[in-house]
Amino acid sequence: MPLDEHRRANRDNWDDRVPIHWDSPVYDVAGFIADPARLSDVVAFDAPLVGEVRGRRLLHLQCHMGKDTLSWARLGAEVTGVDFSEPAIAAARRLSVESGTPGRFVVAELYDSPQVLPETFDVFEEHRLALSVR
Repeated sequence: MPLDEHRRANRDNWDDRVPIHWDSPVYDVAGFIADPARLSDVVAFDAPLVGEVRGRRLLHLQCHMGKDTLSWARLGAEVTGVDFSEPAIAAARRLSVESGTPGRFVVAELYDSPQVLPETFDVFEEHRLALSVR
């Protein structure tokens, strides 16, 4: 689906944030890479609410650079992250490799996700709220 002017501006804004976030102490990408037990703050908060994810397939929409997505992988989920920003997905793939944490990352518009990912998932996460779906 072609992007309208407003969605394109939003995507360009997120594209521009990737290098800033990669180097930001708030994201602490280097610390995440260095410590294989480290989880993002979001996942550390959400994990008790979601429950056990080991062995479950998790879809993370709007995953940005994949730190939350890969945190779920560190808890044992098989993860797929989706984002509309190509630079963000490139960063997520880089983070996966450099951290040694497996994850699959796909460039797609949120509403195009069902067409590019026809499989089903056990757990769905979007933004800061994780919901279990069965």
